[in-house]
Amino acid sequence: MSPVFAYTLRNLARRRTRTVVGVLGIFFTLTLLTAIQAGLDSISLSYVDLVSLQAGKADLLVRVPGGSPLAPTPFDPAEAMGKLGSDPVLSGVSPRLLGIVRVAGGTKQLYAVLVGVDGAKERALGMWGVWPDPPLGARECALSGSLAQKLGLSTGGRLTLSSPALYNESDFRVGGVVEKQFLLPQQIRDFVLVDLAGAREVLGEPTQVHLLAGALRDPRACYDARDLHASVLRLKNAGEAIAASLGMDYEVRLPKAEAIAAFQNFTSPARAFFGVFAILTLTVAGLLIYSLISVAVEERVREYAILRTIGGRRSDILKIVLGESCLLCGMGMALGLLFGLGMARLLVMLITAAAHGEAVVELELTAQSVWLLLAGGLAVALGSALVPALQATRRTIVDGLDPLRGGQVRPDRPGPASVFPFFVLTGGALSLLSGVVFFVLPPAVLSGNPSLIGTVVLSLLVLLMFGLTLVTVGFLPWVERMLVALLGWAFHPVAVLAARNLQRHRRRHTTTALLFTLSVALVIFVASLVALASGTALGLVEHSYGADVRISVPRLEAEDARADLENLPGVAAVSEVRFLRPRSERGTAYDVVISDLVGMKHLWVIPCGVDSRLSECLYTNRIVWSEGGGAALAEVGANASTAGHSPPIVLSQAVASYLEVQTGDEVQLMFQLGAERSQARFRVVGIASALPGFQTFRARVAHAVGAGVVIPAAEFERLTRLAPRGVFQAMFFLKTSGNPGARQVAREIRERFDVRYQGDRYGRVESGLNGAISLDWQGFGQGLGMIFGVGALNGSVNGSVRGCREACQDLGAGDHPLGAGSAARLDCRLELAGGALVLDGARRHAEDAGGFGD
Repeated sequence: MSPVFAYTLRNLARRRTRTVVGVLGIFFTLTLLTAIQAGLDSISLSYVDLVSLQAGKADLLVRVPGGSPLAPTPFDPAEAMGKLGSDPVLSGVSPRLLGIVRVAGGTKQLYAVLVGVDGAKERALGMWGVWPDPPLGARECALSGSLAQKLGLSTGGRLTLSSPALYNESDFRVGGVVEKQFLLPQQIRDFVLVDLAGAREVLGEPTQVHLLAGALRDPRACYDARDLHASVLRLKNAGEAIAASLGMDYEVRLPKAEAIAAFQNFTSPARAFFGVFAILTLTVAGLLIYSLISVAVEERVREYAILRTIGGRRSDILKIVLGESCLLCGMGMALGLLFGLGMARLLVMLITAAAHGEAVVELELTAQSVWLLLAGGLAVALGSALVPALQATRRTIVDGLDPLRGGQVRPDRPGPASVFPFFVLTGGALSLLSGVVFFVLPPAVLSGNPSLIGTVVLSLLVLLMFGLTLVTVGFLPWVERMLVALLGWAFHPVAVLAARNLQRHRRRHTTTALLFTLSVALVIFVASLVALASGTALGLVEHSYGADVRISVPRLEAEDARADLENLPGVAAVSEVRFLRPRSERGTAYDVVISDLVGMKHLWVIPCGVDSRLSECLYTNRIVWSEGGGAALAEVGANASTAGHSPPIVLSQAVASYLEVQTGDEVQLMFQLGAERSQARFRVVGIASALPGFQTFRARVAHAVGAGVVIPAAEFERLTRLAPRGVFQAMFFLKTSGNPGARQVAREIRERFDVRYQGDRYGRVESGLNGAISLDWQGFGQGLGMIFGVGALNGSVNGSVRGCREACQDLGAGDHPLGAGSAARLDCRLELAGGALVLDGARRHAEDAGGFGD
C-alpha cells in the first residue's frame, strides 16, 4: 500500500462522522439517479410489450369509414384481404366482428360488447391476446371477469346473447372467464368472446366483417427499442403504403405506433427533466463534498507543512486531497448504484405484477447509463476537491507552520465595497437573462424535442441558480456587517473578534452559508414546481371534466339515459347538454353558422343546448368570464327571454372577437341540416374564454372556427327538429352528494352503463391523487434537502470547531484584549456564539435576497 493511500485512509478514519456524512450525501444522490435511470431504461427496452397492454397485439387494423369504435360499419372482406394477402410487409390478416349485445344469464340482463374472432388464425399470427386462454368451440363463449361477476356465472354456465337490432336469441355455454385481454381498449370491461360463426349468428352478419387485424412479417425491423422515433416512422411508412394500396374506401390504423408515439412524447421530456435534475443534485452534492474537503484541508495545514519538511512534494499533497474526495465519492457511488438497482428492480416487479405477467419488464441499465452515472460521480469528486487541493499546495511551509496559519486579515483583501458590485450586478444580469429563457420554455415543451427541452430547461435553471448564487455571495459581506453592527451593542467587544474570524476565513464561511442556501433553495424550488404542477393539474382536471362526473354519449338513442342517471344513489343533480355531429354516417353535413345581423362575418360553430340545471352541476368557479357572469349561464339554462327580446346565448371569447360583438348585441344562427335550413336570432348575455367541460370554448380568435356557443335546450330542440336522432350527441354533468362519494358513483356508472355510455373519470378523484403525489414529492424534496442540510451542518460544525481552536490560540497568545481567566473563557464562548449567529443570520438574509422562492 502506497504511503499516500495509507495516509488518506487514516484521514478518513479519524473523522468518521464527516466521512459518513459525505458518503451518505453521494449515496442518496446516486441511489435516486440510478433508480430513475434504470427504470427508464427498463421500460424503454420493454416498450413493445407495454404498449400491447393498451393498444392490443395487432400491428394494424383495417375498417371502412363510418360507425363507432364499438359498432363499426360492416364490409365485404374479400377485396381487402386479397390486397393485404400479397403485401410483403404483412404476414397475414384475421377478420373480427364487433357489436353491442344483450347478455341474459340467470335473472339478470346486461349490455356487453361481443367480439367474434378466429382464434386459431390469430394464434398463428401472434395476435392472440387473451389470458387465461379459453376454449372457443361451437356454442362456447368466454366472459370478462367483471361481466361474469355481475351475472353470477362461472365456467360451465349458460347464457343467452341477442342483438338489440334483431329479434334472435342464441344460447351459449361459458367456456372460461377472461382476466386480461389485448383485443379491445382497456376501459371496456364487459365483453363476450365467441368464434366467428357464433358472432355472425348473433349479429346477423353472414358474410361481412367489421375489422381486419394484421400482423407484421418482421416486427423486429419496425420495433427498435434503441430509437423510438425511428420505430414510429417505420411503422408510419408501412401503414401509409398499405393504406395507399387499399384506396380511399378503407381506413388503416396503427394502434401500436400511436401508443409508442404517446410513450415517446412522455419519456423524452421526462429524460430531459431528469438530466437537469441530475445536474442540480450532483451540483449540491459536489458543494457538500467541497465543504467537507475544504474544512479538512484547513485542519491539516500544519500536517501538510510537516509532510513537506520531511520530503513530501506538492504533488503528494494534491494526491492526498483528491484521493480523499475520490474515496468518499467512490464509496457513496458503489453503495448508491447497488441500492438504486434494488429500487429499480422493485419498480419493474410492480409493473410486471400490474400486467398480470403478460408484459414482463426486465431490469435493464445500459452501459451508457452506467458510464454516465460514474462520470457524474467522478466529476463531483474531482471538481469539488480541486480548489481545496490547489490551495493546500500553494501554501508555503513557513506559513503552514505558523500557529495562526496565515489567518491574519490582509489589508489588500477585497472588502464588501469591491465585491458587491461585481457579483450583484453579474448575478442580477444572469437572473434577468433567465427570465428571457423562461418565455422560450413553453414552445420548447410543446415541440416534443427532448434535446431542445433539455437545453432550454438546463439553461434556465443554470442561469437562475448561478445568477442568484452570485447575488447571494455579493450580499453576504454586507449582511454580515449589518448583523455585526446590530449585535455589537450586546456582545461588544466579543463581536469584534467574531467579525475578525469570519473575515479571515471568508472562503470557508461563505461556502458553508452558500451550501445552506443552495440546499434550502433547491428544496423550495422543487416544492414550488411540484405545488405549481399540482395546482395546474387540479385546474386542468376540473376544467376538462367540468363537474363531479361527466359522461359522454356518442349516440343519443336511449331517451331514458337521464332517468337512469338520476335514479343512481349519490346523484344529487343531472344536467344534459346536446349537440350535433358535423357529419352523419352517410356523409350528410349538419353545419351551424353564426353571423352578425347584417351578414358581414360568418363563422362555423358548435352550438350546445343546455338545461336549467347546468349552473348547478358545473364547476362555475372555473368559468372565465370576459363579459357577463354566473347569471348569464342561469339565464340561458332557464331560457329567460322576455317579450320583445331574442333568446339568450353565451359565446366563447374567440367567436365574440371574430364577430366583434359584446353583451347586449344580437347574433344570428343558421342550421344547415342536410337539405333543410332553419335559423334564429339570439341576444348575447355573456362571453366566456373558458367554460369547464366544454372543450370548444376558446379564447384566441385564431381558434374561432369550430368554437362553441351555448343556447337554451328548448331553442336547440326547435332548430334541430328535422335532424335524425342518430346525429345527436350528449354530455351529462352530474353533481354528487356526500354519501356515497363521487368515486363510487363513477364506478357504479361504469359498471352499469359501460357499453351504452362512455363515462369520463371523476375530476376530483384525479385531483386528489395529484395532491397525494404532490405531497409525496414535496416530502421527497424535503428529505433530499435534509440530507444536504445535514452535510452542510456537519461542515458548519467542523468550521466552528476549527474556529474555536483558533480563538483559543488567539487567547492563549495574549492577542485578545480580554486577557485570560474565567472572564476570558466566558467571552470566548460568547464570541463563538456571536460568530455562529452572524453566520446563520447572514445565510438567512442571503436567502431572502437571492433564494429561489416560489
